Amino acid sequence: MKRVVLLFGLLFVLGHSFELSAREPEKEWTFLVFLNGHNDLDRYGAMDINEMEKVGSTDDINVVVQWGSLAGGSTKRLYVEKDKDANQVTSPVIEDLGEPADMGNYEELIAFIEWGVEHYPAKRYFIDIWDHGSGWRETDEDGEELLAGIQDISWDEISGNHITTAELSIIMSEAKNIIGHNVDIYGNDACLMGM
Repeated sequence: MKRVVLLFGLLFVLGHSFELSAREPEKEWTFLVFLNGHNDLDRYGAMDINEMEKVGSTDDINVVVQWGSLAGGSTKRLYVEKDKDANQVTSPVIEDLGEPADMGNYEELIAFIEWGVEHYPAKRYFIDIWDHGSGWRETDEDGEELLAGIQDISWDEISGNHITTAELSIIMSEAKNIIGHNVDIYGNDACLMGM
């Protein structure tokens, strides 16, 4: 009986050792790029991914993209790998979400962050939103808008949604909970976001 218990214990330990070694190793950085091509910028999405492929992921850095494309008809998650083909995206599709995800919904970005952290662990995280931007919306203590006009980011023409400044705050809070610390770098790859 002791041999059976010992054998099962040994198999349990070996099984967990193999499970741990099969996970992606933690890298120094993971770059999570939320690339919203659900609008007239779609044609530039592939061009920008091709620019990322000039460097690609390395031993220290994961570059992961959630790519919503009008022309592609679906939303894909890519692990960006280095290549020399400047005209075609060759990075592997890790996950195809099937139908176009709502790239203007802040919860979609949170889901991408959660997925990226789970699959590509790192010590530090860079989160980038790529799309149309129209500046920051400032509100007073009651939530009333102080600046005229809509000033948000990640405009999805399929759903009609976009990410507001208030929702961006929610995203950063949720990202902190997912990662276990503040986002190390946040970037807006969009117009007017430095205003």
